[in-house]
Amino acid sequence: MEHYSRGVTNPSQTRSGAARRSRRARRLTGAAATVLLVVGVATTSEAVTRVTVTNPGGLTAVGPVNTDHGFPAWYGDSAGTRVEPCLDGDDPLCGFLPGDIPDPDVPVAFPDNFPGEFFYQLVDSSLTLPGGGSATLTLGLEAAFANDDPIAGDQLTFARTRIVVKGAQRSTTVTFKHPFGEATVDTDATGAGRLVQDISPAVGNFSTALKSNFGPFLRWDPAVAPAAPAGYLGDPAQTHTVVGGRNGVNQFGAFATDGSRIASTDQFSVSGKLATNTGVTADLAQVHGGFLDVFATSTGAQLEVAGVDGQYARTPMTNDAGSSRHYARIALAAGAKPASVTVRNIADKPVSTSVVKLADVTVTRADYDGTTLTVAADGDDASYPLTVVGIGSLPSKAPVEFGVTAPPATVSVRSSTGSPVTFPVTVTGGAVTPPGLPPVPPAPDPGPQDDNTGNNPAPSAPVVAVAAPTPTLPGGTVTLDASGTTGATSYAWTTVSAPTGASLAGATTSKPTLTLPFATTTAATAPAQPWAPVVLKVVATNAAGSSETQVTVPVKQDVVTVLAGARHRLGTELRIDGTSLVDGQAGVRTPATTVVVWDTTNPAAPVKLGTAPVDTLGAWPLRQKPGPTRQVTSVLVQSTRGGSTTATVGR
Repeated sequence: MEHYSRGVTNPSQTRSGAARRSRRARRLTGAAATVLLVVGVATTSEAVTRVTVTNPGGLTAVGPVNTDHGFPAWYGDSAGTRVEPCLDGDDPLCGFLPGDIPDPDVPVAFPDNFPGEFFYQLVDSSLTLPGGGSATLTLGLEAAFANDDPIAGDQLTFARTRIVVKGAQRSTTVTFKHPFGEATVDTDATGAGRLVQDISPAVGNFSTALKSNFGPFLRWDPAVAPAAPAGYLGDPAQTHTVVGGRNGVNQFGAFATDGSRIASTDQFSVSGKLATNTGVTADLAQVHGGFLDVFATSTGAQLEVAGVDGQYARTPMTNDAGSSRHYARIALAAGAKPASVTVRNIADKPVSTSVVKLADVTVTRADYDGTTLTVAADGDDASYPLTVVGIGSLPSKAPVEFGVTAPPATVSVRSSTGSPVTFPVTVTGGAVTPPGLPPVPPAPDPGPQDDNTGNNPAPSAPVVAVAAPTPTLPGGTVTLDASGTTGATSYAWTTVSAPTGASLAGATTSKPTLTLPFATTTAATAPAQPWAPVVLKVVATNAAGSSETQVTVPVKQDVVTVLAGARHRLGTELRIDGTSLVDGQAGVRTPATTVVVWDTTNPAAPVKLGTAPVDTLGAWPLRQKPGPTRQVTSVLVQSTRGGSTTATVGR
């Protein structure tokens, strides 16, 4: 997602907004260059504010998330440099100002004593333009929160290019060249202009910054004294020449419409802490037979599983030389079943951590003796019955026997809310399968037989078994599965409760499909209402009778957010940006997700403002010029995939 803005935006709404503005202003001091030539004049129709030369591929990698604060442990660039968060309030090279950290007298800690934003790298420079005007450049790889304050789950990162022009020649176009690309900025009747490009703030998706124009990381020129402080790319409190710019461009310059140079500088303030940390990702933790098995990934060599008193001991993890895979098997105390496990990379300073939840189901037995498959699984009491996918169900922790001739290689067990847990089947015995023999002609069918004793068992009605459906988004299709039913000769599926527009196909088969409508549409004339639970009924029939059961289709939704900075300048512009993520991830969805934005300034009479498509990075923008004729102060955003949110709109 790219954001372009012109003019002066509202001051930051965050708790340390004033401090941020002061910090950026301070970092620009002393980076001014002298005017060389006069700006050429362009007509208003020729003026355009946009990025004209991009710089893809500068950032190439993002490290694992540190669960201490929820942000990546590092970012890496095309030159092999890795930069980590600088989060020490006592370290002046981190660049924090009073107000950034709520209590500067104690260490930074998430969430109560954590900054509302920080930078993996922040680069600033400034030019003096004709007549005393100015142009300032900000290049930043920023970490922030969707709703400004430090809240778990609101973490996002993005790369920013910002050029702010003040007091320049009026109604002209200025071209700016800088280490990460080029842009043109048009000035208005006061000589002001502004470009802001953010790529791409998406909650929980930290890889979107890799698609930006930022990078590789700039650093102080080592050939020019003084040298950068050890372990850092520069000192943000002073300006210096830099290296690392695109195609060797390590200046910030302004150029007129005829291509002549207006002003330039090679002085930049630079922050950035070189990463010594490698981070860690806890991949899986599972309990089986009184042991806790933990799997993790890290290029570090000193990982450990943090102990929990009364449950299991702190345990170092093992790995093969040169491998990033780490493993530990830990004995559990009697009755212990942790809800989550913390893996620590103790070589990192500060220590990196990653937390993984245990699956809500643990398969404790899956064996086959030649005629019977026996399965048992351990789950919370509320999670039963559990489903053995494609086979049957487990009503309790007690083992259940299933008569099968050909066992599966693995069994998958799931609760109604969790993901399947797969476990290999162990064969404990059984007869040898006979070698191939000549085919035996079938005997003639003797037809119905009755020994007239009255001891023949009466045929029974089918036993209905329906596998738990996969959670499905609005607009998606789910397959219902009653193939585990025994004794059925026919099926009849009907909807008990479903949203208008839901479509059931194959209603007389064991595996029909249900297609859900979208939660809202671009043609909506009123905000959508929440759906009731989606419930279907299946009736299985044979000659002896019929049986039925109901199944609820779990419907999941995307998570919709509105990013900070939404504003409506009456008579000028309405600007709202946001994200839509499914399970914390962006991606290609067919058809694409769309959001519908409603003006709820008068909550009793919502007014539709417009729609915006969600791109493959999970971002959506709504732009209207000059915008509504009434002041918009609040909005409701609804997604076709079911998510919704409300937000305040600034002026």
